[in-house]
Amino acid sequence: MYEVITHSLRSLVNFTDDELFSFMQKLKPMRLKKYTCYLKPGQVCHSMVIVHQGALRYFVRNDKGDQTLGFAFEGEWLGDYESFLLKTPTHCYIEALEDTELFMLSYADMQELYNKSQRFERFGRLIAERLFIETAKSKSKLLTQTAEDRYLELLTNQPRIFERLPLALIASYLGIQPQSLSRIRARLLSVKN
Repeated sequence: MYEVITHSLRSLVNFTDDELFSFMQKLKPMRLKKYTCYLKPGQVCHSMVIVHQGALRYFVRNDKGDQTLGFAFEGEWLGDYESFLLKTPTHCYIEALEDTELFMLSYADMQELYNKSQRFERFGRLIAERLFIETAKSKSKLLTQTAEDRYLELLTNQPRIFERLPLALIASYLGIQPQSLSRIRARLLSVKN
């Protein structure tokens, strides 16, 4: 039943069965209906979450509209890591894009796991490194790549996003307007034919 979660955990660290059992005991289940927020501005992110089934969107809202910072699908972790670590209010939203089942890992439970084994500490470090790298790459791409290059890279590296999400959200993630994404897609299609 929890194959998605155990596979995700073991893909990062080779946990023993006992360690995996300890980890799974710390996870608290939660269900979100489509378009329900897990996190809103002003709240503190008390838990990181892993998606068991469904999809989440991480975004900010400003005078220009929504800017999508990331998505999480089955087996992927999400949370406002800064708010989580510093226990400060977030400026971000985390919203379910589908009816979503997730599991939460609280800060206190994470610290308890860290104290049990070096593998848990390694897991925490790898998750933190992954979040840092993804954030840095995202900023760099917005500054150095064209919208078309960002689209092509997303299409190559994460094609399931195009199968599951509306183009308006994908455009927001790419940092462009939906009309611009439509033009890029139409131009690439005409070149292909």
